[in-house]
Amino acid sequence: MNPLPESYIRKMADEPTSKFLDLWKKLSEELLGYPIEIMMGDRKDNPELKHIPGELNSAYPAVIDGNVVLPIWLENPKSFDPLLITHEIGHWILMVKGFKGLVNKYNRQSGIDINMNSLAQHSPLYKLQRSLGHDPQKMIDTRTKSNLNNLTRGPELMLGDRWAEFALLFADDALNCSEELKNDLIELLQEDFPVTFSFLEKILNLVSKHDLNDPKSNLAFLRNLVDTIYLGEGWKVIDEVVELKEMIKECNQKK
Repeated sequence: MNPLPESYIRKMADEPTSKFLDLWKKLSEELLGYPIEIMMGDRKDNPELKHIPGELNSAYPAVIDGNVVLPIWLENPKSFDPLLITHEIGHWILMVKGFKGLVNKYNRQSGIDINMNSLAQHSPLYKLQRSLGHDPQKMIDTRTKSNLNNLTRGPELMLGDRWAEFALLFADDALNCSEELKNDLIELLQEDFPVTFSFLEKILNLVSKHDLNDPKSNLAFLRNLVDTIYLGEGWKVIDEVVELKEMIKECNQKK
């Protein structure tokens, strides 16, 4: 089943969501030469996403009916959460404006690279949402509470790469959640997860030396992060826009 068209999203959209849709259309036309339509669908209708466990919301370009579009695949599209819509569009707005990520050629889409790229992009993404009228604070705090509740009390028995993975997750929370929750998070990790906390301290110290709202400084942060928390070899820059441009080129050639 094809995702729903942008016209459906616009009928449901609040003013900030409409602003995001307009900004994406403007940027895609100006920077890519192609006005890319936003669509929305149930991730269970996507064969590549339907079997992934847990809750998943994601957006990735596709060719549908001969046109390059940006479908947003949601866990529960019937509930229509505007903040989720602008969150997923926002990631792509940042990418066409020059933000890049890192992936590991030996283990792509691992928990580590997902968490590190989310950490790097979420601060500028939340700033973008707020600038256009959406306040993501409640969503951020809900995620932080969920991550705290999922921690298992007891001896810190994890493999080394899991310390880094969890520290990246909690660094994202600590940077963006409310101050009270941040204090709870820091206190819990200090007491029960000292190794994870030591990684968290390194990450937050590194963040303080970079401007995550600037694409170049953001990428420099990611590069430095690899060495700071001992993530090993095989990391390379990924620019999703290059693949998107190639998709547009191929689509135009077929018309």
